[in-house]
Amino acid sequence: MNRSDSVLTGALYGFLALGGVFLALIGSFSFGRSLLTALGLCALNLVAFRAAGWAAGGRGGAMIPAATWLTTAGMLSMPRAEGDVIITGGANGMIFLFGGAAAALAATALTPATRSWLTGLPHDAPARSH
Repeated sequence: MNRSDSVLTGALYGFLALGGVFLALIGSFSFGRSLLTALGLCALNLVAFRAAGWAAGGRGGAMIPAATWLTTAGMLSMPRAEGDVIITGGANGMIFLFGGAAAALAATALTPATRSWLTGLPHDAPARSH
């Protein structure tokens, strides 16, 4: 991998991270409209995280926006000292949070790995002979 490939990969991961934050912000202010909206946002998360994994060519691409979504949504669900909270503890809020977390897990699991987690070698690398 040369320097320009590294820069492009870093830019892609940065873009995917911002996409996760964007999904969390938009969803946090939209989930309360109806139960169907909360479920639709969970489905949107699944599709977006899986598409990110496809675009990046591996599980890392699905994990980056999922992690930033989980972090952002988690922070928005915490009450502030003034008593304000954006993601409430009602049914729609719980569906949005737990459904979004399940979508993040499912998208990461459904994205094929390009490298072995144990050896770091590509899956299509020839086996070593002893």
